[in-house]
Amino acid sequence: MHKLHAEYVRLGLLSPQPGDVLFSPWFFSPGNQLFVARVDQQLAGTIGFIRQSEQGMPAEKVSADVIAACGCRAEKTAEIGALCIDARYRGTGMLRTLYAWMMLYALFHQRVDTLFIQVEKRKARFYQDLLFFRQLGESRVHPDYQGREVALLHADVRAVAQTLRGAIQAGKGSGLRQLLASWQVEHLYRQLRQRLRQDTRFLWSARSMRHYCDLCGVNGERLNDSQRAMLRALLARA
Repeated sequence: MHKLHAEYVRLGLLSPQPGDVLFSPWFFSPGNQLFVARVDQQLAGTIGFIRQSEQGMPAEKVSADVIAACGCRAEKTAEIGALCIDARYRGTGMLRTLYAWMMLYALFHQRVDTLFIQVEKRKARFYQDLLFFRQLGESRVHPDYQGREVALLHADVRAVAQTLRGAIQAGKGSGLRQLLASWQVEHLYRQLRQRLRQDTRFLWSARSMRHYCDLCGVNGERLNDSQRAMLRALLARA
């Protein structure tokens, strides 16, 4: 979260926050996950998977009406967020690797049907051309991003998979291995399965949650009602 904060401030998306740490309460919710990419043990990038939950999703702050109009099933819907690429690894394919990893995680592990992401308006075309996303509605000014316009993008994950299956062998059945080979991500899928078996997910304790909130200077004004209630419940349970 220090790294995310530093990158967002550098890009002009965020004004400096207390403690120089990005506060993202969505990762308190069970089922949400922050993936960290490392090269030689050095932080290279992050990407987050945020399910539709009692907190909602970050994109709903400015696009709740558009998301609701999609008619997506809440239990099958998620948002990609907390994206960060270290300056040393820009232009190396790290972004595509992180998104491929996230698509595989969403499709085969979490089994979601719909993914959302909100990006700066000027970057929307890149995501639409290369990453299977399409824009929903008009771009809107985001109050948390220094007044910049953001575009809400949407990917129908299941439809993308079905389309690719059809492209592999028209009129013939195709297995998972063929689908992954067509994406050229079979090795990433193997890595994902191995990591999910081996890695131990970080679990919040009351102490770590309070420490994180203190670092971020969090008070009641920075939380909505559902976040306050959830934080109280998690602290009591921890």
